[in-house]
Amino acid sequence: MNNKIKMFLSSGKTIPRLVKRFLKRVDNTESYLDTVLKNDIWSNSFEQSIPIYQIYHHIHSFMDECEIKNGKAVSNGNKIRKVLFLGYDGMRADMTAALLTRRNEFDSSLPCCSTQFSGIKEVSKSGGLYLAYCGGEANTPTQQTTSTSAGWTAQFTGVWGDKNGIKNNNDTKNMQYETFMLEYAKKGLSSSLNFTWNPLFDVNYSPEVRQVMKKPEIKMNFCDTDRKKNAKIPRTSKISQEFSNFLAPAVPSISAPFDSAARDYVLHRINQGDDIVCGLYDSIDSMGHMFEFSPKCAEYANASLTCDNFTYQIIQEIKKREAKLNEEWLIVLANDHGGIRKGHGGQTLEERTTWIATNIAINDALFGKGYDGKTQNDNNFCCF
Repeated sequence: MNNKIKMFLSSGKTIPRLVKRFLKRVDNTESYLDTVLKNDIWSNSFEQSIPIYQIYHHIHSFMDECEIKNGKAVSNGNKIRKVLFLGYDGMRADMTAALLTRRNEFDSSLPCCSTQFSGIKEVSKSGGLYLAYCGGEANTPTQQTTSTSAGWTAQFTGVWGDKNGIKNNNDTKNMQYETFMLEYAKKGLSSSLNFTWNPLFDVNYSPEVRQVMKKPEIKMNFCDTDRKKNAKIPRTSKISQEFSNFLAPAVPSISAPFDSAARDYVLHRINQGDDIVCGLYDSIDSMGHMFEFSPKCAEYANASLTCDNFTYQIIQEIKKREAKLNEEWLIVLANDHGGIRKGHGGQTLEERTTWIATNIAINDALFGKGYDGKTQNDNNFCCF
């Protein structure tokens, strides 16, 4: 670009800002779907995009083959089965594709470090990387917001929000559809969930938290990694001091905004012997809201790369355990929604299109059928 033009556009004045905004629109020559699909990395077609609630059924198919003995899930091969679920909040499908396919910008014969130390790539080697979707079936009673609470809860309960009670971030989950973490804790296994976003515990999952608080025999651990014990509770809050303290770690993490707290807490729970370990990264979504949901945005891309590297580190620890402790792990990585510009919640492809990576292939019976970006188009498809 000519230096004079460059200086004009970077001046910060009103007219240059408008010109840059126009050029950005014009530059969008590829559709979002073309960008996602141009690399041959997906284990299913777009028409087979998996509704995100099928993650719940994928986990159940792995664990329900086991017999629970002495607080452990023992497989037919006498292995102790365990589950790791890691959520990449707000990480779009094109960002996933970018992480796995980027090359060294100065030497295309070399991969980027994001490719070499990618948790997503490591997990999908033996299983697969799948296109999926959130938001329910558009224009039907199952339609829900492409938001954090609705996205995670569909994955954790195996149904859309019209059944589990959460269609947006302000809803509270019913107890008719429990999370798989609580289900297996009730069967005698140890499980855990950590996140830094208060509403997930204080509003969305408060019925499950209260049930676990009342029944110490249920080995379910909730943790809001940056919450402080005995922090002042607003008068308008529906939670008690006891409730808040139950979620708070002994010492709040100062690194929670950077998600190293999520990584460290997951590793802690693995070391404690949990059978179902779930952790959610938050910084990717935060960078999207602050800057832009786009792999072209440095802050968003760097948060995605960092979290994926944290996953790679966690996987190395699991591999050591599998080699020494007769354990067999199902690892599932996923996101809850995409994003467009600085937000999400609507029904665009940028917001609805998601992804799943797992080290055990997903049964194609769980694949979508005739998905067109809005709904399934197969009369025999069962919409949970």
